[in-house]
Amino acid sequence: MAATKRAYKLQEFVAHSSNVNCLKIGRRTSRVLVTGGEDHKVNLWSIGKPNAILSLSGHTSAVESVSFDSSEVLVAAGAASGTIKLWDLEEAKVVRTLTGHRSNCVSVDFHPFGEFLASGSSDTNLKIWDIRRKSCIHTYKGHTRGVNAIRFTPDGRWVVSGGEDNVVKLWDLTAGKLLHDFKCHEGQIQCIDFHPHEFLLATGSADRTVKFWDLETFELVGSAGPEATGVRSMTFNPDGRNLLCGLHETLKVFSWEPIRCHDAVDVGWSRLSDLNIHEEKLLGCSYNQSCVGVWVVDLSRIEPYAVASAARSNGHLESKFTSSGNLSLPAGNNLKTSIGRLSISQNAELAVKEAKPVASTGTVPGTPQRIGMSTGPKITAANSAAAPGAATLKRSSSKTHDNFRAHKPSETCSVEVLKGGKTRSLVASWERREQSSSYESPTPSSSSETTTATNVSYSLRGHFPSVEKETISANDEGAITDLMEQHKQFLDSAQTRLTKLQVVHRLWQRNDFRGVINAVEKMSDHAVSADVVSIWTEKSDNVTLDIFTCLLPVLTSLLESKMDRHLGISLEMLLKLVRTFGPVIYSTLSAGPSVGVDLQAEQRRERCNLCFIELEKAKHSLSTLTGRGGSIAKAAEELNLALQDVQEVL
Repeated sequence: MAATKRAYKLQEFVAHSSNVNCLKIGRRTSRVLVTGGEDHKVNLWSIGKPNAILSLSGHTSAVESVSFDSSEVLVAAGAASGTIKLWDLEEAKVVRTLTGHRSNCVSVDFHPFGEFLASGSSDTNLKIWDIRRKSCIHTYKGHTRGVNAIRFTPDGRWVVSGGEDNVVKLWDLTAGKLLHDFKCHEGQIQCIDFHPHEFLLATGSADRTVKFWDLETFELVGSAGPEATGVRSMTFNPDGRNLLCGLHETLKVFSWEPIRCHDAVDVGWSRLSDLNIHEEKLLGCSYNQSCVGVWVVDLSRIEPYAVASAARSNGHLESKFTSSGNLSLPAGNNLKTSIGRLSISQNAELAVKEAKPVASTGTVPGTPQRIGMSTGPKITAANSAAAPGAATLKRSSSKTHDNFRAHKPSETCSVEVLKGGKTRSLVASWERREQSSSYESPTPSSSSETTTATNVSYSLRGHFPSVEKETISANDEGAITDLMEQHKQFLDSAQTRLTKLQVVHRLWQRNDFRGVINAVEKMSDHAVSADVVSIWTEKSDNVTLDIFTCLLPVLTSLLESKMDRHLGISLEMLLKLVRTFGPVIYSTLSAGPSVGVDLQAEQRRERCNLCFIELEKAKHSLSTLTGRGGSIAKAAEELNLALQDVQEVL
């Protein structure tokens, strides 16, 4: 019986000295966990380890919501007092304190690009915070009771909130207004998730139903349930085919087209708080009083994934947890992503292919070994039906270029995400009809607040055990581990860069050049900035003074890069534009103010003043670059001479 278990408890530990109120799994690695408790503490854990990595203090009331940022470098925690604190995990100190809520802060979520934070409170308000400025930039009012759940859309332009008033609200961050109310639930909203590829939203409620919404038409696609208990947490499978829903002591697997329950798995979790899929395993974390339980569901043993698993070759090795309780890398999954070059023709492509490591077959002490296929019951349509009168999800043909096609790994086999124009890419879907909002470049922050670290300093790399390969000698294991870790980091970096370039390409196709610059500045990624500037270098004749004013901060920030390619691209573009606009800028500023009211002249003078400030910043960087030697020093000297020539002529 033990060998055929589809779900088991990985570990249980005492997380706080009093009751646990909230927890969250780190999405990037699925190997860290943050908890908040009545003891006013925020504790950080490595999944599979019994002791906390960090214990963070600073709040003066119970912690009621926690969240990681996308890089797992920052943690945000909302307290019963309404105060929100942000910790830098590498330095183990408070870097931001945000105040403004009048009551309990019960939900927090980071913007996908990490510079903004959303928070929901029992005071019925949803607030958006600028982390760099330490201020609230917008307060959305509309809920009549507390805001339980918050999620940003993948592109970060919309935010969805679910409340105790049974309503789901969709807000446009760019326009600062409510887009739509979804009012079909009869109980408070407890969880929200977005489909990874379709323009689809799933919501789970205490009314024991899961509802699917088309975000293009704002129509109800269908409803699953009612179930025996309320829906506490949910997550879409990465391939988008199924939604995994955590109920009281049960996991259910639903497909959304058509609405159907494929399987139900008995799991011992009670107060489930978070779910996350990692390498063909579903991690579920629950809490009860002062204890936290970590549960694992083997997706290869549940429907509909078990069918695909049975069709695999007998030599396929099952991905398991290593003996230290950490997830091992999967066997047999290929990740091949075609990245279209940011240009009008989209000719060049970058291919990234993931290697196939062999997973360790060790098991966690105290947990049963899992051999063979599960004999658990197969549930095909229990307690699940399409909502009467619900609209069928409209599936429009893809508007993206054929070169923009992503192949992503499914849970059991390689599946092409875009097929026959039926499914649009994630970024293409979220970029439609929207205009990019402007953001300021990041500024360094400091804080005098400190916190105590009970254990060793936190490091993103180093505390995670690595994958082992049984057939390799012990002397080679370290080298293989390092290679695999570097390879995974490279894949993560390439995938992030692909997503950012797709966002930029969408704006470029619409000739929204200011939007392109604003998006690049918001991303704060030198590699992406260099790619965009390199294309603009070939089109420098099309750059206006207005575009030059927006582009200059990106060019000066590239001068801080340590890579010669980034520096060379920035210096080349600056030289071209200084020769074009330098005389205009300096002559405008040296001229006296115009007589009377001339709005165009005032705008030109303001733009020239902004350009002058940025060019002065660039001049300070040139002295450092001239000492590097080689082509970079030569280009820096040439730019410095060009700036001097313009000033001398005037």
